[in-house]
Amino acid sequence: MVSVEEVMTKDPLCIREDDILTKAQSLRRGTGYRALPVTDEKSGRITGILSRGNALTVTSRKTNVEVRGVMDHNVVTASPEEDLFSVARKITEAGVKQLPVVNQDGEVIGMLSSMDILRAFVDHGYKTAKKNLSEVMSTEVISCREDDEVSRMWNMMKQSGFGGLPVLDRRGKVKGIVTRMDILRKRSLHIGKESGKSKKPHVVKAMTANPKTIEAGSGTMKAAQLMVENKIIRLPVVDSKGNLKGIVDSEDLLRSYLS
Repeated sequence: MVSVEEVMTKDPLCIREDDILTKAQSLRRGTGYRALPVTDEKSGRITGILSRGNALTVTSRKTNVEVRGVMDHNVVTASPEEDLFSVARKITEAGVKQLPVVNQDGEVIGMLSSMDILRAFVDHGYKTAKKNLSEVMSTEVISCREDDEVSRMWNMMKQSGFGGLPVLDRRGKVKGIVTRMDILRKRSLHIGKESGKSKKPHVVKAMTANPKTIEAGSGTMKAAQLMVENKIIRLPVVDSKGNLKGIVDSEDLLRSYLS
């Protein structure tokens, strides 16, 4: 059985409770990390975690909010000797995409993501228990249009907890996908009012056009391979004409291995 230590990212970037949130957001944009562990400066022990969802609670770039004010204090962690199936259950039950790996002293020694686990499952030839994509995909999908305002999408992500939304044309076909990171990376698209001026950029300026999709009749193994090969964590599910039928993410596919 593959252990956490074999696939985790070692020596991850950590932040402190008194770091300014805008600094943490800048580090996230630069590294692409989905979550940043928060550690105590003296002991090195984990005290919290800052996710992309936490960043959505603050809309202005000109803020002195500290990390301690928005971080999650109840952190799900893994130990380096745990097997990947055990940690896959933790991730799917907690609804997170990434968690810190800590040693016996509570010090952060690595990070493990749902994609790390999925890649290991694919590379080692593990078989899914649920074979059909229709068994694990979500059919109630929140989507948006190219001409929707970014601020509206930002609010929808906050309310729904979804980290990415399919972008549809007027015929219901998938044209793109917009994620939290897309918005956070493009500072010019930052929502909120700054300098007394209200900014109203549209989704088309932030989205990734022509995203990878998968047909609804496909198998879970094919979806897992497609995600791993393209380094993406969600796939719009479409019919033969390209119309949106659902969405599947890396946690959904992890569940297909566990069931």
